[in-house]
Amino acid sequence: MTLRRISPLLMILMIIGSMQSSAQSADVNSERVSIDAQILRSLDGRASLMESSVFPQSMADLTSLASDTLDAFARYVGSYYGGILLDSPRTGELLTGQTSNGRWRGLTFSDDVARFQADASLMMRLGFTTNDQNTKPFLLARPALRFMGSMASGFGYFLDLSNGRRFIGGARRIARTDPTLARTTKFVGEDTSFFDRYVGYVQYQTSWMRLRYGREAMQWGASPIDNFVHSLEAPLLDGLLLDIPYKSVRFTMTHSGANGTDTTGNAVSGKYIATHRVAFEPTNWLNIAVNDMVVYWGRGLDFAYLNPLAFFVSAGLSTTERNLNDNSMISFDVALRPLPGMRTYASILIDDIGLGTLGDTSRRGNNNKFAYQLGVSQAFGTPGASSRSMLTMEYARIDPFTFSHRSINASYTTFGAPIGYDMQPNSDRLAVQARHWFTPRTSLRVDLDYTRHGENILDANGNIVTAEDPDWPGSGARVAIGNVGGDILRGDGDFIVGNRFLRGNLSHQRRARLWFSAEWMPNIFTDVRIGYTNRNGGNNPESFLFGSFEVRIGY
Repeated sequence: MTLRRISPLLMILMIIGSMQSSAQSADVNSERVSIDAQILRSLDGRASLMESSVFPQSMADLTSLASDTLDAFARYVGSYYGGILLDSPRTGELLTGQTSNGRWRGLTFSDDVARFQADASLMMRLGFTTNDQNTKPFLLARPALRFMGSMASGFGYFLDLSNGRRFIGGARRIARTDPTLARTTKFVGEDTSFFDRYVGYVQYQTSWMRLRYGREAMQWGASPIDNFVHSLEAPLLDGLLLDIPYKSVRFTMTHSGANGTDTTGNAVSGKYIATHRVAFEPTNWLNIAVNDMVVYWGRGLDFAYLNPLAFFVSAGLSTTERNLNDNSMISFDVALRPLPGMRTYASILIDDIGLGTLGDTSRRGNNNKFAYQLGVSQAFGTPGASSRSMLTMEYARIDPFTFSHRSINASYTTFGAPIGYDMQPNSDRLAVQARHWFTPRTSLRVDLDYTRHGENILDANGNIVTAEDPDWPGSGARVAIGNVGGDILRGDGDFIVGNRFLRGNLSHQRRARLWFSAEWMPNIFTDVRIGYTNRNGGNNPESFLFGSFEVRIGY
């Protein structure tokens, strides 16, 4: 079909699509091989540590990756993205239902200026969930459409639309089986049979920078398990991203709108989260990064925090309103490759700090709120081979009240969930992740973790215990004495008593998860997930087991 003979509708689709594709990023919602490839390459020493610290990757990075034809993972990336890569051949006409590299494409077009690709997908998933009371089945179906396009090699867009149907099962129980569903707001927030999700953005990209506005999953940090600043498991944020990797330095910033409710259940007006990351790689075996983050709300877009070169802690101290209401943090990351195939990493996050009260166990020391992470990853197998393995072990700890704020409105959350590491404050976790790739797109992943959590002290109605303010006896003023800093959404009462780590109603959680994912032939995917959680102590002891089987056709 030539351009002269296409219908007006297809022409409109192509023109819309031509404003995006080679300038979009990796589609981490549908494929994780591009992430796996860069993690393994950074462990092997064939890529810088910095390249695997910010996901998703740009199309310029994917094009460079796909050029390594000796790497099986890179070859898969080249096959998956096909005509979207910057160096792909030009067709000169709109093609319908074509097969390229063995993979079916819905609509494709590329010439010297414009590129466009549209694909469809259908997912069916059945499974079960079991808790201490009962076992219930669930069944989901979700059709989806994906559009990608670009004009020249700079301006582009990405749009993934899906509308699912929940035939059987409770939404909140099903959401616990899959982080992608858990971050789909309509799925968990409203008890409806239908749910939708979209990922979409426009982006301008060159070989050394990308400027994106829109919504997509994002991760910052060296851990393949989870990270403090941005996590792939977090609900999606809408906003601006600027990413400038240049030689041994990489600067990345975001400024996004967030969602939340206050203590009365009303929506928080104008909540924003801004983040900066500056990474430096002085040698090919060491990467150092500094991140700063700030949450603000209630006054519209703040240009002081929109400044790419602003230091959020100082900007937050510049006015009384910012000092009282905003929540700023800073963190430091280090990644080290001591041997080929090995990467060690460490992070420390500072929410608040009082240098004069460090080590003080009385309530005077409550102004010191930290989070720590320490881990090591080891890759096995021949670099570039199709069959590889990787083992990761890490310890993470989040001190009481860290990431929270005295106003719930400024917690480091959106839709009530953390932006970063999926763990509550006043907790620590020992985690192990083992992965084996039979092929780049067929893998087995096992996650094991043990979490201790000092939970808030609740009354018989499930509310935090309150009592008369000990600083004002006889006043009748009541404060949340049961708040031990164990809930990211409750930062009030952090100076009533000393914030001893794991103080409160202590729970012990053991969790095991297995995920087998395979692409048996191009465009035909299956996923098997099994998970078990056992938690004793705390406010909500439980046992929870789930299993699911998914078939996906398309992408």
